[in-house]
Amino acid sequence: MNTRSRWIPAAAALLAIGLFIGFLFGRSIDDAHPDEAVAALSDSDVEFAQHMSIHHQQAVTMVDLVGTGVAYDVRSVADQIRTSQWREIGTLTGWLELVGAPFQAADSHDSHGDHTAMAGMASNEDLTGLHDATAPEREVLFLQLMIRHHQGGIEMAAHAIDTTTNLAVRSRALSMVDGQQQEIALMSVLLDGRGASTLPYP
Repeated sequence: MNTRSRWIPAAAALLAIGLFIGFLFGRSIDDAHPDEAVAALSDSDVEFAQHMSIHHQQAVTMVDLVGTGVAYDVRSVADQIRTSQWREIGTLTGWLELVGAPFQAADSHDSHGDHTAMAGMASNEDLTGLHDATAPEREVLFLQLMIRHHQGGIEMAAHAIDTTTNLAVRSRALSMVDGQQQEIALMSVLLDGRGASTLPYP
């Protein structure tokens, strides 16, 4: 059995464990803090929801760009990320709707609609490169960009944890940190198995 054949089952097992833990953790948070708990959001809470929604949307875009013509292990983690990010986008935009806040802050992008100043965001050139790459180069680039993206998401969520007084916001931010740390660990295994290293952060 070659090296690649050995690490693919191990990565798949890690993915299954991560999905199960994420499901249990996410369910407990949702059950404990219904929408009514976010009826009063501070300005910083609103900004967190607005910015993190945009951040998550780019992650979904990268999942779309990686496509289906990649190895099963990369496609599996990409699908996991799509599911978790869409679920959290739904929660965040629900909070904003509940308090009557706009879905995007006025300062969330520049005059050209560029959001790349946010932590860990991929540039337009990064996204073009991901679109144009062929497997296995596309697998490596996706993992590198998504690990850096998740590092930025963790930084943003950690700031929310430090600044919020809203229990629902803190719980959701903690869940994001936990889930994205698990996904970074899994993607790092996949990246190492391809003989590649992570990108510098920030």
